[in-house]
Amino acid sequence: MRAMVVDGYGQPLAPADVPEPALRPGTARLEVLTCGVCFSDVKTARGRMPFSDALPLPHVCGHEICARVLETDPAGALEPGTLVVVYHVWPCRRCDLCRAGVEQLCRQPEAWAGFSHPGGFQEQLVAPLDRLAPVPDGIDPVHAAPLTCALGTAYRAVLTRGRVAAGATVAVIGLGGVGIHALQIAHAAGARAVGSDLSERALEVARGLGLTVGGQPHDLDVVVDTVGSPATIAQAERAVRPGGRIVVVGYGVDRSFELPSARFVLEEVEVVGSRYVARDELERAIRLVADGRVQTVVDRVLPLDRVNEAFAALEAGEVVGRVVLDVAGVG
Repeated sequence: MRAMVVDGYGQPLAPADVPEPALRPGTARLEVLTCGVCFSDVKTARGRMPFSDALPLPHVCGHEICARVLETDPAGALEPGTLVVVYHVWPCRRCDLCRAGVEQLCRQPEAWAGFSHPGGFQEQLVAPLDRLAPVPDGIDPVHAAPLTCALGTAYRAVLTRGRVAAGATVAVIGLGGVGIHALQIAHAAGARAVGSDLSERALEVARGLGLTVGGQPHDLDVVVDTVGSPATIAQAERAVRPGGRIVVVGYGVDRSFELPSARFVLEEVEVVGSRYVARDELERAIRLVADGRVQTVVDRVLPLDRVNEAFAALEAGEVVGRVVLDVAGVG
């Protein structure tokens, strides 16, 4: 089975022939159609994740997976041919966080597809049935690929962690894969939302979606930082109002930042992190796309064997939205 794998950190991904996955009870065997390429895939391939030292190589990256159901166990649990996206955290369901309903923070997941376990840069995958979300009619496989991470992460950051509501004033810092969707979601929620980015192309794409960009707004209810650098955190702190909220999505294992303590005590500014998306949130996020209120933004489509071009574009800051790999030749 064809795949592109990480043979060594810092090296280009290489073509490989890997075994077909075996169907297990409670799972579906999937034909991977498309897979989004996220900067987290780059960090995984470069050995810059918290789990990197323990990750067995070669490894198959890719966590934004759109696939077609081939067969299930039990048979008929999903009709063959059903188009799905894969929720990439497969939780233990036993730890305190799973029991508390935040399984995306599971302490010991059974698998983390594309990260600690094989993902979508290959032709087939076996995934648990309850980790699959059907793709509504009208969303093609290319635009379905970014639904789980780019869109889902943005949804949680804006609506769940940011608690953005109609009439709120919001800024989104960084209009890459998550940010361009976060700005759309804030706008769809009825907020007065503005986006910022160093890339003029990112700003132009946002304008083309009818979004507001540019300027240096202040006294905002919510600031969503999808970059998570010391500079952008400082920018968010300057922009948020007393009693407002900073939602941090971007991060790096080697990054830290400082904030003035007086603002958080005397002005009750909140800083919260936001990671991925809950299963029920993902279904609501997908509905926003199905209803035409949000668009998944695809920068370019490449065949699987050109994944290194996708990585290079991400590292050069040239991508707005997502690069999508056409694994099965559906584009």
